[in-house]
Amino acid sequence: MRDGGCPRTIRSVTFSAERDKVLVFRMSQVPEINAPNPLLKPRYPNLRRLLQVEGFLIFIITLVWTMLAALGQSPSFLPMFWCGVVVGNVLIPLAWVSWRKIGELSPPWNWALFFPAQGLLSAICAFGTVLFLRFAGIDKVHAFWQIFHATGPLTIVVCMATGLILLVVGEVQRKLKERNQQLERTVEKGTIALQEQEQELKRAREIQQMLLPSTLPQIPGAQISGAWQPAREVGGDYFDVIQLDEKRVGICVGDVAGKGITAALLMANLQASFRAFAIPDASPKVVCSKLNKFLCANTASGKFVTFFYAVLDANSRTLTYENAGHSPGMLLRAEGATESLRGGGSVLGVLPDWEYQDYAVQLGAGDKLVLTTDGITEAENAQLEEFGEDRLLEASRVQDGSALETQRAIMQPVTAFCSGNFRDDATLLVLRLTT
Repeated sequence: MRDGGCPRTIRSVTFSAERDKVLVFRMSQVPEINAPNPLLKPRYPNLRRLLQVEGFLIFIITLVWTMLAALGQSPSFLPMFWCGVVVGNVLIPLAWVSWRKIGELSPPWNWALFFPAQGLLSAICAFGTVLFLRFAGIDKVHAFWQIFHATGPLTIVVCMATGLILLVVGEVQRKLKERNQQLERTVEKGTIALQEQEQELKRAREIQQMLLPSTLPQIPGAQISGAWQPAREVGGDYFDVIQLDEKRVGICVGDVAGKGITAALLMANLQASFRAFAIPDASPKVVCSKLNKFLCANTASGKFVTFFYAVLDANSRTLTYENAGHSPGMLLRAEGATESLRGGGSVLGVLPDWEYQDYAVQLGAGDKLVLTTDGITEAENAQLEEFGEDRLLEASRVQDGSALETQRAIMQPVTAFCSGNFRDDATLLVLRLTT
């Protein structure tokens, strides 16, 4: 039944008299994730870090000089530049260790230790600047304290601003790193959960395939072939063929509302109860009545099953059936006429007191019965056009074709029509009288 979505993974199981069971897997390929290319790693990482530090120093020096110039102080850029570069490169390793230790602390302790530590580094940087100007011969006129009075406050401001910026940047990086680690752990847990879910779905699919008949019973004078195509890992479609005696077989097709695990569980319930109720003496109306009462008592609200059950008597060539809200069975006469086996029953699992009936139709040599779920007729192409009953009827008209040939003549064009992307579980059962 329709429940939205067009999965890309197709699993198909085909059953026939000539082949007991053929399992075809067509899995969508997942591209491998390539490892990082070592050739793409940056060359000379130490030189790159050094250039980043120098660029950062130049940026800070230029920023401070611009701010002071805007305030009307007009400092000399070249001495300021050289002082900032030389002193910065001398003190950055010590400052970096200090900032790194402080950055490992959580607020407010990092900020409480930052200001005294950075103030000490700034004072050392100010004295170092004066010594550099004196010993480098940049300023030979003024005394030490005069130079300190002129450049010290500026140097302290630059160092404090630099440390503050680096601490803020480090704090942001630390939080980003913690966030990334948290995301990595979340992704890892999600990956593990997804793998476990895939394993569970795989086991569920294997169990569900075991619920379907591994072989289809055959009786003289008749051929039976079937195909099952779930839209997801597991599905809600069900079909079965049971041999009642040497001349009679019971055939059924069911469609659980929805798809996925919920529908698969209800399908397993349907399979077990059908096998228990479909005894040789039980007519289709009796089987449908018992199934309906059982599902009404054991199915959640809003869930139901459409069901078609028929008993073929090859000796009298009589087909007795009941249709519980399912797609009409399509009977193709050998001479070309077509009949719809609609029945008159309600869906299973909704109305516990519904009275089902037995309907009978006489068959002849060459007649074919085609039973499907709506996943066949509602398969869509790229233009969102449905396969429809007309195409189904046309594909079913294989002249003198066996049950297996008719089944293939239907499944191949419908699969090509929707490019293998079935919107809903698709099931097909073909019965043909030979003599």
